[in-house]
Amino acid sequence: MLIDFVLNISLTISGIYLFHRIQYTEDSAKLSSPLFQVTLMITLAVLLLFVPIDYRGYSFSLFFVPMLLIQSKIYIKIAGMLIVAAAHYFLTGHGLVEIAIFAGLYLVVIFTIPFFKSLNTHIITWFNLVFTILFLTGIHFFIEPLILMQFIIVGAMSSAVMVTASTMYQDINSMVKVLNRLNTEDYTDHLTQLGNIKALDNEVNRLNNKTETISMLLIDIDHFKVINDMHDYTSGDAVIKQITGLLKNYVPTGGSIYRNSGEEFSMIIPDISFDRTVRLGEAIRNAVENTNFHVGENEVIKLTVSVGIGFKTPETTRRQLFKDADNMLHAAKKMGQNQVMFSPVIK
Repeated sequence: MLIDFVLNISLTISGIYLFHRIQYTEDSAKLSSPLFQVTLMITLAVLLLFVPIDYRGYSFSLFFVPMLLIQSKIYIKIAGMLIVAAAHYFLTGHGLVEIAIFAGLYLVVIFTIPFFKSLNTHIITWFNLVFTILFLTGIHFFIEPLILMQFIIVGAMSSAVMVTASTMYQDINSMVKVLNRLNTEDYTDHLTQLGNIKALDNEVNRLNNKTETISMLLIDIDHFKVINDMHDYTSGDAVIKQITGLLKNYVPTGGSIYRNSGEEFSMIIPDISFDRTVRLGEAIRNAVENTNFHVGENEVIKLTVSVGIGFKTPETTRRQLFKDADNMLHAAKKMGQNQVMFSPVIK
């Protein structure tokens, strides 16, 4: 019996780890998909049918434990239940009565669980213990009389497997989420959640051979250092967030916006005309100039931005796009700020 229990624990641990490892190698984004979770838990349930716990003349299988961990839509859970029920029928010597007891209790569970806002290890373990006791009670009345010790032993082992499975499953998912967040942060600005300079570079590379033209607007907040000096860095961060919200309203369809660094933003738009690009830059400049920005509960300030425009045609290079936009931004600063500067495009 002890060996069977150890096998159940080992199988659960190795199964969860192996499935996550294989899935993470292929595509970590699918780790949280309902299909992956259901496949994992159903496979574990079927495997546990092969290692029943024999005690006092009856073989108890803990196949239902991973089934209780499935977090998906009800119809998917029911489909999983039918698969496991079929496997139970063909792989064990137990009759249809035990399957019917499992199916009835499982249906009660899947219609009860949605009333809980969250399912942590503590809650799901209690669910499992109640399920185990009711399952054994069904066996006791409809299949074979059981003694109290069988209830205690199987209940304890079932709880141990559930704690192990739930804890490991949640820990691995937490680690994957951290890894995904770290990977995302390589291309995301933490404060604004906009793409950073790496994301900008990738987008320009992506568009370089796909579009006829690429418009780049470099947008820099004028005198931003004064805000931090006169107020504090928290106020500076608040202004950055407010500017971000304003700029998002001006991104044309197909365009994207990035925070390059500090107070500088960039906007990339494929396949729009040079004239429309200039009008967009002027609209942004005008909108910032006429907006009140909050730096405290009762204090507002006025801001301006300088905008440098770069425009890539099939005859120009990606490098020239960045260079032109940067040169024009510097020119706007030298011209007194609150300006939109661009090099005329010769047709």
